[in-house]
Amino acid sequence: MHKNIGGSETFQDKVNFFQRELRQVHMKKPHSKISLKVSRLNLLDSTLKATRNFSVSDWSKNFEVTFQDEEALDWGGPRREWFELICKVLFDTTNQLFTRFSDNNQALVHPNPNRPSYLRLKIYEFAGRLVGKCLYESSLGGAYKQLVKARFTRSFLAQIIGLRMHYKYFETDDPEFYKSKVCFILNNDVNEMELVFAEEKYNRAGQLEKVIELLTGGVQMPVTNENKILYLNLLAQYRLANQVREEVEHFLKGLNELVPENLLAIFDENELELLMCGTGDINVCDFKAHAVVVGGSWHFREKVMRWFWTVVSSFTQEELARLLQFTTGSSQLPPGGFAALCPSFQIIAAPTHSTLPTAHTCFNQLCLPTYDSYEEVHKMLQLAISEGCEGFGML
Repeated sequence: MHKNIGGSETFQDKVNFFQRELRQVHMKKPHSKISLKVSRLNLLDSTLKATRNFSVSDWSKNFEVTFQDEEALDWGGPRREWFELICKVLFDTTNQLFTRFSDNNQALVHPNPNRPSYLRLKIYEFAGRLVGKCLYESSLGGAYKQLVKARFTRSFLAQIIGLRMHYKYFETDDPEFYKSKVCFILNNDVNEMELVFAEEKYNRAGQLEKVIELLTGGVQMPVTNENKILYLNLLAQYRLANQVREEVEHFLKGLNELVPENLLAIFDENELELLMCGTGDINVCDFKAHAVVVGGSWHFREKVMRWFWTVVSSFTQEELARLLQFTTGSSQLPPGGFAALCPSFQIIAAPTHSTLPTAHTCFNQLCLPTYDSYEEVHKMLQLAISEGCEGFGML
């Protein structure tokens, strides 16, 4: 697959290749219309019922949506509205199909390992088909373009494209756990902590339910300074992947009916988010008004920052989305834009000179070194957001 598109393609080259191949996959299925009648008051159940007997070929067709008791002709408006509303129902955490690792309503969403039993695994399959349909419709271009309105965790995106888990996913997906446990283990001597390769699982009443071994014989295997990275990666595998294995498998079953997995594999998880969810509309004036600059010399605050904002103002929406992704862990802003980011987007004066910018996504911090010219800021920022955005699964 990679040979077909060359070795160092831009994101847009990959998108063009992906969409062309996806159109080929569905070429034998005519993009004719199929009617979909749903109830606005009971959107998910009525949609599941209406699509229950749809074949893959039917999912490839143009949905002609009518809402019950609203007999309007679908010139595209009802269809677009249905896509937006059904995404909200599926991916909004109030419906419990997806969840967040913290109470922060800006946190990224992840399949819910503790979903109520009435939410059947088949619904994840449907969610996968819906995302597949959005990707296929977008490949047709023009008025068909559909984006998935959701802010998914990096680890869920990584699982969609078959990447292995890495402890660094905790930084974006579960920042509190990352700050309290992962960083503590990374930065301290663990030999005296009496940790073993196992995880204790508690019920809602706080009682120990069971002990899960992270590898065979894990309860007898102590965590040491030499093997603590392995321990953290296995912890990520358990908490971010194993606990939702069935949910992810069903989601992928639905998605791969419409989009072959080898086509998705050309993207890393950050590119996949851009492909599925788009860039949104990132406003540089809003960004500048709400970014907080911390520290720095007169040269940094007066010159480097002026060059920085000039570079950012020249960025395309894709580049702005990558900068946002690099610093916050998501290409999507919460409703309310930069003002609603919590913590605020911070630009920290790094104590280095002419090196690449770095980021702490759990604090929404961009660490910017001192530079000597506009050209240097432009080059280093571009490098960081294109190379530095590569997924943890690629390490």
